[in-house]
Amino acid sequence: MRAWRIALEKFARTKQEAFSGLSGFTAGGRWHAKERHLDYAAESLSLATLERLVHYKRFDALNPHVVYQLEVPDGAIQRVGVPPKGWDGEDPLPAAQAIGNRWCDRRESPALLVPSAVTRGEHNLLLNPRHADWKWSWVVAGPAPFAFDARLLEAIRSKRSA
Repeated sequence: MRAWRIALEKFARTKQEAFSGLSGFTAGGRWHAKERHLDYAAESLSLATLERLVHYKRFDALNPHVVYQLEVPDGAIQRVGVPPKGWDGEDPLPAAQAIGNRWCDRRESPALLVPSAVTRGEHNLLLNPRHADWKWSWVVAGPAPFAFDARLLEAIRSKRSA
């Protein structure tokens, strides 16, 4: 599966920094509670962009960003079955976080495919670079400079100030 990860350049100058799991350790997400060394990637560059922008209040989108491309073998990816009711709410659902926590804590696979709440029908990958089967060779491109289209940033600013 091809996937993309967009990150602030200051935290992702090398692939080892970009896939250190630090982002998941310092903050929880929809599919995990904090203090787990995980990173998120998306199945398309456009979804990766939207996933970052939806969290715009948490970071400065004007700071330099980089993008990485991955090729994760299907055999390394576990898939979430039926997500719990309410998994896609505005706030993270503990039952959804428990799925990712269990997957990470048991080291079931290097990657977990989860549905995106931002774009229905698309998916994100939780990545566990500390899994024994993780391969750095899966990171096939990057870091490459990435900038958000100014029109998207303006639309977010306009919406938030309204």
